[in-house]
Amino acid sequence: MDNDSRDTEQQAQTGFTAVLCDDCAHDDGLPILDALGNSVRRSPHGILVRSPCQLGPLWCHTRKNSQRTNGPMLLLQPCDTDRQPIGPVITVGPIRTPNDLAAIARWLETAPTSVTGLPKRLLQALTDRRRASTN
Repeated sequence: MDNDSRDTEQQAQTGFTAVLCDDCAHDDGLPILDALGNSVRRSPHGILVRSPCQLGPLWCHTRKNSQRTNGPMLLLQPCDTDRQPIGPVITVGPIRTPNDLAAIARWLETAPTSVTGLPKRLLQALTDRRRASTN
């Protein structure tokens, strides 16, 4: 079996739950729900959920007031077809530009189980959060 067949087979057997922070999904005028919703509909086992900030109100408030990290966040839980988690939650964002939104939409269509394929700028908020915890 070649690598392309294995990749396609793995994608068919994996899914995800993508949780969009509803507290800030409307802030910047990007068509975030439409773009992510369309990508998720093309994924056989993907689900998009809008939810209050899952990172906590202080995290969300701090991000909204920062020039560098403002913008909606997306949490993605890779799972199998029975919706059982198969890896750690992936924190993506902030979603600030049309290019960010397009990159995430393409990534969602790959049935993601890791950050492979995402630009580093979309992993910045998580890096900043980890760095701050060591201070």
